[in-house]
Order: sequence, then C-alpha cells, then structure tokens
Amino acid sequence: MVFAQTETAPKSIQKGNFTLSAGYGVPSILRAYLKYNTSRTEYTVKGWGPYMLKLDYMLNHRFSIGLNATYSFSRLSWMDGGWDTSIHALRPYEYGIEAEEISVSLRGNYHFLVRKRIDAYAGLGFGYGRFSLGTYTEAPVNQFSVAYEFPKPLALEATLGMRYYIRPWIGLYTELGLGKSWILFRKKFLPESLIQFGLNFKI
Repeated sequence: MVFAQTETAPKSIQKGNFTLSAGYGVPSILRAYLKYNTSRTEYTVKGWGPYMLKLDYMLNHRFSIGLNATYSFSRLSWMDGGWDTSIHALRPYEYGIEAEEISVSLRGNYHFLVRKRIDAYAGLGFGYGRFSLGTYTEAPVNQFSVAYEFPKPLALEATLGMRYYIRPWIGLYTELGLGKSWILFRKKFLPESLIQFGLNFKI
C-alpha cells in the first residue's frame, strides 16, 4: 500500500520574514474639520498625508511585531493686506498657519489568514507623536505669530489589514480602522486616518 504525501502549501509570509510597507492614509479628518468649520470663504485648507511607513518582523507564523511611523502636513491660508515696499502702498498678500504631525509607534499584529498570496491580520499599536505649528506671510514687512503649547500626544492605531502579493517579494496592502489617531491632553481623542493603502515589500 502506497500513501501519497501531501506538501504544505507555500505561505505568503513565514517566521523570520521582514516586511516594509509604504502607504497613504485617508481621509485627513483634521483638514476635513478645518474645511467644515471655516466660515469665511476666503480661507483655503491644503495639505498632504498622513504618509505611513511600517517595518514588521514575523515572530512565528501567526504573530509579528514592528515599528510604524507617520507624517502629515496641513496649511490654513487666507489673503490680507500688507505693505508693499516697492510701490509704497497696501496690497493683498497670502498669510497662513502650517501644522506638521509626526508619530512613531510600536505595533503587534495577529495574522489570522495566511495563504500563498494573501496575508490578513489585525493589529494594535501605541506610541508618541509631535505637533509643530508655524506661521508665514508673503508680505515683506508684516509678520505674525501664534502662541501654542502641545504636550507630547499619545498615538494609537487599531486596524484590520490585508496584503495581496503580486510577486513573492512585493504586494499591495490596505487597512481599515484607526490607522492614525491622537489622544491629546489625556482626554481628547482625534482620529486622523480610517483607510490606508500602499505597497508592501518582503526584505
């Protein structure tokens, strides 16, 4: 009697694998909030991010641990009068406030479905971040500033994600949930990204 031997199907990720993800998060709830709560039509809200960068290490076939970093930039601008030294008169100039957000967090993932091309997982991460506000104006004479003080905010993320590998070393990824959020002053909660997508590389 001959018994046929079955081979274990290859997995998209295995113990000891490092992966690197580069992605983009939407929507920017901070910029959406500014647009919704801006009463003057002459205010303009622009920006980009959050950009996501994730490094992940497979501890075994189910659990991984990694570091995540995010960066986001926002700008609120308007037109106002300023003194033009070349014509010695007032004319409109652009004024604005710019905000940069940076966070770094430690994250753990549970990979509940791993196939040849698919890796589905759930993750939770905690870390710290930094807010930086600045002002600018195109007026050569006029200057202004904004007084502020932010403590280091806590960064939080909790998502469900999936990777689909086009090739053994590269794939697409998407995550749903709190991809980036802040706990400010230990009592205010601000989610910043609910959907993210990008590329994943095995290195």
